[in-house]
Amino acid sequence: MDRRTFARTIAAVMAGLGIPVGSRGASASSPFGRGVLPPTTLPTRRLGRTGLDVPILALGGHHVGRAESESAARVLVETALEEGIRFFDNAESYQNGKAERWLGAALEGVRSDVLIMTKTHSPRDRSADSARRHLEGSLERLRTDYLDVWQLHSTKSVEDVDRAFRPGGAMEYIMRARDEGLVRFVGVTGHVTPAAHRRALEYWDDGWQFDTFQFPINPIDYHQRSFQRQVLVDIVARDIGMIAMKTSADGRLLREGICTIEETLRYVWSLPVNVAVVGMERPDLVRHNARLAREFEPMSPADLQALRDRIEPAADLALEWYKT
Repeated sequence: MDRRTFARTIAAVMAGLGIPVGSRGASASSPFGRGVLPPTTLPTRRLGRTGLDVPILALGGHHVGRAESESAARVLVETALEEGIRFFDNAESYQNGKAERWLGAALEGVRSDVLIMTKTHSPRDRSADSARRHLEGSLERLRTDYLDVWQLHSTKSVEDVDRAFRPGGAMEYIMRARDEGLVRFVGVTGHVTPAAHRRALEYWDDGWQFDTFQFPINPIDYHQRSFQRQVLVDIVARDIGMIAMKTSADGRLLREGICTIEETLRYVWSLPVNVAVVGMERPDLVRHNARLAREFEPMSPADLQALRDRIEPAADLALEWYKT
């Protein structure tokens, strides 16, 4: 029996017994008991057509894999849980799978109470077979029988999107995995150009109705090769879940003194964004950003424009290196 058949069979048996799929009980070191977390203290929003209610702040998986050790990664994840974060980002390409392994170990006791998102990345072929292999590896590393969100990762051009959506391409398998119950919802991500996302929207209109998009949203994006200006309104019109990343331009807006973290997060949350994935490498940053989420008050249209006007002279594509 192959892994897909095995996973479907186990899921059906567990559902018939009333056991939540993916629940494995608490790990011996988990401080949260038998996998039962309290309700989040963070504001939540509906993740588009998925219907999932998600806290507006999510933990970026790349920074989980950059922790000094697995124990440090566990502390980071447990701090996120304590602060009300229930949505966890990752990708099979982060640190060659280490980020997924460490996240999976840290969440093992609370799997049924959290949402795990990861991604498949095969820029050379974008084939269905590579996506299948990546999913099997991600499920094993994350210690789960299913994913809540699985996305085609890091589309870089119109041609790249076409390779993924062609017959036998990665997106064909991604959609099949959703139909088979291995993943609940599927989506597309990209850092480089809004043109790739607009091409993916054309496929969506042709019947490839995936559930989520993930791309950079931050105040400087508005002024250069802007995802906000070229893509966001069409995503909202289709009720596709909107996941923001690079909310401070990978930290460069902060390091260059262009914006504060308070300004960048408040800006993003004031837009029609469902959840912001933020890279937080230390527990104190998790606590600080969670406090900002709990205290969030939307910026007025005038305040949004004032911030954009103030930073426009600093616009430089080098600040968003990932777009090059």
